[in-house]
Amino acid sequence: MKHLTHSTVLLVEDDPGIRESLADILTLNGIRTITADDGLAGLAAARQHAPSLIITDIRMPGLNGYELLEAIRQDASLRTIPVIVISAKAERAATRRAMDLGADDFITKPFTEEEVIRSVASRLEKKDLLDELAAFAHTVAHDLKNPLATLTGRIELTDMMVGEVDEPTLRHHLAQARKAARRLNDIIEELLLLAGVRQQTVASVPLNSDTVVAEATDRLEYLLKQHNASVRLPKTWPPAHGHAPWVVEVWVNLISNAAKYGGTQPVITLGGATNPDGGSTRFWVQDEGLGVSPADQPHIFVPFAQLSLNRTNGHGLGLSIVRRIIEKLGGQVGFSSPPGAGARFWFELPNHHHDPLTPASSTSQLPTSPHLT
Repeated sequence: MKHLTHSTVLLVEDDPGIRESLADILTLNGIRTITADDGLAGLAAARQHAPSLIITDIRMPGLNGYELLEAIRQDASLRTIPVIVISAKAERAATRRAMDLGADDFITKPFTEEEVIRSVASRLEKKDLLDELAAFAHTVAHDLKNPLATLTGRIELTDMMVGEVDEPTLRHHLAQARKAARRLNDIIEELLLLAGVRQQTVASVPLNSDTVVAEATDRLEYLLKQHNASVRLPKTWPPAHGHAPWVVEVWVNLISNAAKYGGTQPVITLGGATNPDGGSTRFWVQDEGLGVSPADQPHIFVPFAQLSLNRTNGHGLGLSIVRRIIEKLGGQVGFSSPPGAGARFWFELPNHHHDPLTPASSTSQLPTSPHLT
């Protein structure tokens, strides 16, 4: 199911048998699982790990499920985390009270794997949508505000200066206004693309990488000239499957970043090779700039919903789009940036048809691990 990868679930349950059974169900479905055997330990684990979702029993010694719910909803750093409560079929009043305190769903004992995963997936999907709505609002408010202010200011200056200053000065202000307008348009196009990738289901077909990369570099002709950048291409491309219009956008984002951050007169090297397992192909964009700072590296490929909290220097929205596209196509993304050796951003695509409903792994995915206590 979608929305399960990249998720961490905190399981708070004092019964060892039920706790182990639920943990096994979650882990076998690719979800990183953290366990706690009472409410106090669960609250501490929630504050330490900031899980994607919490599953808690109601009746526990010490801090019970009701008190845990109240503590979570009163903590500003935890209150948006979805909470699913576990109850027996006879505990309808207890379940109702938990829902009144802010629980998002409930699982009744005895439960099946399908019931657990359906509830978890549903809550995670809702949280994902709410997080993206908040991120979208932040992006509109933050990213659009600056170029809009520049555009408005330059137009007002030009209007005030007509007949008062020389033509070169007026043309300078108009050029800056055009630049701001282009940035506004780029942000709007990126947001529309991001939304489209979420909503659409596309066919994965064999790619003609020569054509795909040529279209990307044609679109970047102005930017490459502006930065006096050169692009080196391989003689041949290995096979891969994907959706060509989306893969063009991936190349556009990665090549444009290399042109902007690849140093003076950037030399950008593109390449691709079939992975040793033969089931996927890795493509890359290598530059010779300063690379990605250690402080920015953990946040490079953050999901769009986290951009309001983690904004890297100029990369955020574009690389969030790259990540979403590649994962939707069944691949993964990553980068390497050794000190003083530039940066290599890469993405992998399958060499075969990919079912778009099948979740893909990613370098940013939390590892599935034994239950942590």
